[in-house]
Amino acid sequence: MAETAAATAREIELTRRRMEEKVAKLAERAPDEARRIAKQIAFALASALAVMLARKLVGILWERMVGEPPPLRRRRGRGRARADE
Repeated sequence: MAETAAATAREIELTRRRMEEKVAKLAERAPDEARRIAKQIAFALASALAVMLARKLVGILWERMVGEPPPLRRRRGRGRARADE
């Protein structure tokens, strides 16, 4: 019985050490992961802003060349008019 208790204690100690090593590795990686996530968020925001500006520019150019709002803007405008009625 003493052997089993000693073996169990060794196993618990080994497990505790492994978990501490894993936590230490994760703590070392945390700043890099935070930087990577921040870069992804910044890229997503910049991309969204670029798409919005491009759509706005295309809409303005469309109106200047054709003389009426772009098809999507016209369709949305009609939908709003019907909802108001």
